[in-house]
Amino acid sequence: MPPALRGAALLAAAIALPALADPAPAAPAADDAPLLVTTPAQAAALALARAPILRSAEAGRRAIQGDRVTAGLRPNPGLTVSTENIGGSGGYRGLSAQETTFSLSQRIETGGKRQARIAAADRAVALTGLDVAAVRLDLVREVVRALAEAVASGRAVEIARERARLAEEVLRATRARVEAGREPPPQQRRAEVARETALLAFERSEREAAVALRSLAVLLAAPRLRVEPARAAWFDDLGPRPMEGGPAAAPPASPPGQLDRARLEALIDQRRAELELQRRNAVPDVEIAGGVRRYREAGGDTAFVLGLTVPLPLHDRNQGNILRAGAELTRAEAEAERGRLYLDAALADAERRLAQAWRAADALRRIVLPAAGEAAGAAREGYVAGKFSLLEVLDAQRALSDAREQLNAARLEVQQLRADIDRLRGRAEAAPPAPGSRAGGS
Repeated sequence: MPPALRGAALLAAAIALPALADPAPAAPAADDAPLLVTTPAQAAALALARAPILRSAEAGRRAIQGDRVTAGLRPNPGLTVSTENIGGSGGYRGLSAQETTFSLSQRIETGGKRQARIAAADRAVALTGLDVAAVRLDLVREVVRALAEAVASGRAVEIARERARLAEEVLRATRARVEAGREPPPQQRRAEVARETALLAFERSEREAAVALRSLAVLLAAPRLRVEPARAAWFDDLGPRPMEGGPAAAPPASPPGQLDRARLEALIDQRRAELELQRRNAVPDVEIAGGVRRYREAGGDTAFVLGLTVPLPLHDRNQGNILRAGAELTRAEAEAERGRLYLDAALADAERRLAQAWRAADALRRIVLPAAGEAAGAAREGYVAGKFSLLEVLDAQRALSDAREQLNAARLEVQQLRADIDRLRGRAEAAPPAPGSRAGGS
């Protein structure tokens, strides 16, 4: 997960939200009840409505819009009041020879600076809008991945609990056989070691599940969350079988990486507009002034005065800023080329990994897990009847637990890779924010 998403999100106070529409109306929840998250669409909608990082991105966009307003403003005129011959010697003693001039001046931008400045600001606004859209997609991807991780961690707790229960059953059966003289005492120690190992794995899985739930809570800016892994039917849905080359191609209206490619092109356009602006800034502006001068010595006679100021570009011709803007444009073009190659490679790799994870999950679900369950059950029954050794029972139980863990991990990988592919293709699990739901304890 990008550090910006996990590090920037702050825990916020829980907001009372109306319950989602449900076939059976739920009773009102307590104010301190945890926020119940059931589906990726709901989690994504909650994140889009609550996540601080999205508010930060929106604030950045508004700041750039402020720059656009500034770019369209013309230079302010200037008012000048100057007084000459205020005291002196001879005929200039006192204020009798005083001359006062009132003038207005206006700097006139030349070379199309204002138009170029507006164009550069417009490009920056467009780029920032795409950045906000990308933050939304990144947020949705991370929320879906975090929810899948929370569900998988909860399932792992149940798998570890079942493994510990089976180890306890084997220990009881082994203790009975040892007391009956049908097994040597070391077999009981082996069963005790297996039971303790299972308990340690169970405790570790509980800690990992708590960490996964906290990570999801940070993304949703909610202090308390509740996820029901056993009822997460969406997690078990592997979806259609991906093609060998990856999932079905994106619709023509949504080519792979459309948003990210648009961001790369928008950055080039913005850098190109900045270069054009710096070139136009090399043209010196002129300043004109006009006013009235009053001669006190002549009885208050007045005269009109005009002025024109033209800078001479002998030394500073804005060459440094032009050079910098050109280098920034070159860098943006190179980054865009690298970014397009990365998008293609990342999408192809994610599709290939999804196809592999889907095949693994499908085989584990249809073949491996049922066979491991039958073998473990037969081994336990045979051990009680004295047909199998303790080692065979432990191996069968370990194979069953491993199959469950592998299936859980494969389903997690499928869901997270689908979220990655949706992000690379510019799609999101949820579009507009929707209300969440609250539920009480289990």
